[in-house]
Amino acid sequence: MNTQIFTSKLLLVFLVIYGEFQFSYNNVNASYLHRGPLEKRGTQICSNSGKTCRGSTPCCSKFGWCGATSDYCGVGCNPDATCLTSITGNVVYPGDAAYSQDKTEENSPPAAFVYASNVADVRVAVKCAAASNMNVAPRSGGHSYEDYSLGGKDGSLVIDLTNLNQIAINTTAKTAVIGAGNRLGPMYYKLSQAGYLIPGGSCPGVGIGGFTLGGGYGLYSRKFGLAVDNVLSIDIVGANGNLITASPNRNSDLFFALRGAGGGNYGVVTAFTFNITPIQTQVTSFQYLWPTSAAQALIPAVEKYATNGPDEVTFSLVWSNSGLEIQGVYFGLQSDLSNALSSILAVPGYSTIRVVQQSFYDSVVLFSGQSDSYVQNPTLLPYNFKAKSMYVGSSGLSAAGIDAFNNYLASPACRTYANLDIYGGAINRVPSNAMAFAHRDSLFLIQLMTSWTDASQATNCIDNINSFGANFQSQYTSPYCYQNYIDRDLSNWQNSYYGANYQTLVKTKAKYDPNNLFAFPQSIPTS
Repeated sequence: MNTQIFTSKLLLVFLVIYGEFQFSYNNVNASYLHRGPLEKRGTQICSNSGKTCRGSTPCCSKFGWCGATSDYCGVGCNPDATCLTSITGNVVYPGDAAYSQDKTEENSPPAAFVYASNVADVRVAVKCAAASNMNVAPRSGGHSYEDYSLGGKDGSLVIDLTNLNQIAINTTAKTAVIGAGNRLGPMYYKLSQAGYLIPGGSCPGVGIGGFTLGGGYGLYSRKFGLAVDNVLSIDIVGANGNLITASPNRNSDLFFALRGAGGGNYGVVTAFTFNITPIQTQVTSFQYLWPTSAAQALIPAVEKYATNGPDEVTFSLVWSNSGLEIQGVYFGLQSDLSNALSSILAVPGYSTIRVVQQSFYDSVVLFSGQSDSYVQNPTLLPYNFKAKSMYVGSSGLSAAGIDAFNNYLASPACRTYANLDIYGGAINRVPSNAMAFAHRDSLFLIQLMTSWTDASQATNCIDNINSFGANFQSQYTSPYCYQNYIDRDLSNWQNSYYGANYQTLVKTKAKYDPNNLFAFPQSIPTS
């Protein structure tokens, strides 16, 4: 972390919170452990084809593996690669130098990476995958917490959308067509230069595709809603390779499903049409720190604020053994902030770390923890972690729950902390059955996160957070979790992510992807 960072050592927590996945996580490279045997796909060996694999004998497998595990087929001997020859963008195969750089996870190697230059490339790639019986993994930013942007199993075809990064602004209609390959940082910059915003997250490298399709929470959400609440229509390449538009009036069942369950489930989203909001005022960014002893007073104050606080304020509470730190944005003047936050600041014991009035875009840069140039051109920042999420419903956390959480964070097995994202405002005014994103009656979302630097610590850290998270959720919170903080260790992810909307999503899956082309370990099934 370098320029324009908060002085608090808690900021690193904040930087990994607001990214989400078509799949979308690349600025934060999640790492996970597979337990048990992997599903092997495409390991049949071609008999004497007369074609030679690179450095191997004259036999090759259907999906790119040759006779030895270290040898791979190239285009010349992979029968499933021939249908990709018309792709105008780059196609990276096992054995190519770029393949190991793209394949960030050692498990679940993809069959190939297609870097689509345009929608036509996406259509060709989808049709090729369907003909070759390969699952498709769309990748917007690559930030999936569980690396599902690589498919989550062997032999998926990754369709990378980085080059689909157009932004077309209609100032008359106050709309923008945003390519699914855009990342949040560059998108913020381009829109703000024209005087507009879309409510996004704080991590500049997160792709707009997955971020939006899973909901899209950020520090502007109580004022303007989630990113998905601002979507007017979605362009998507379906399982048959056709490009269609989903909107309230066209393919409305698919439009319902995509808004909250669209990440990797129904097709490859290529573009969104968003409602965009004029930037009419400066904002005030703020940061306050309380000692952990204030938790029993501060958490109830946050819960009441979610219900009664003004929409103009959104904040996140970072909770660790160093304290409880509130970081947020007020759409108003600095002189009015103390009144807007009066019920929060009534909790004694806090110190002021930062209060600054600034432009909207400068607040984006500030909460990214990076420089302006980085926000406009984000790159990979590897980070090994495991996260759990859980929504706190209208009853709030009990005093016992607050104590249990505080005690756990006081002496964690690994570097562990939590982020409490406040809801309410515009977020909760949308009915839970209006779209696939159903978490509309929550006071806040807890994201519990643990990290490690030594691979030997991974198993212990993951087991510890899984155990505590499951026990805590069963006693103190709702059973629901945020699908953009995807978690392979959930026992009932279907209900946790989608609640009462799940069966509707299954029916829509059967209609638009009957052969389950778009599949990963927690994808919506066809039945």
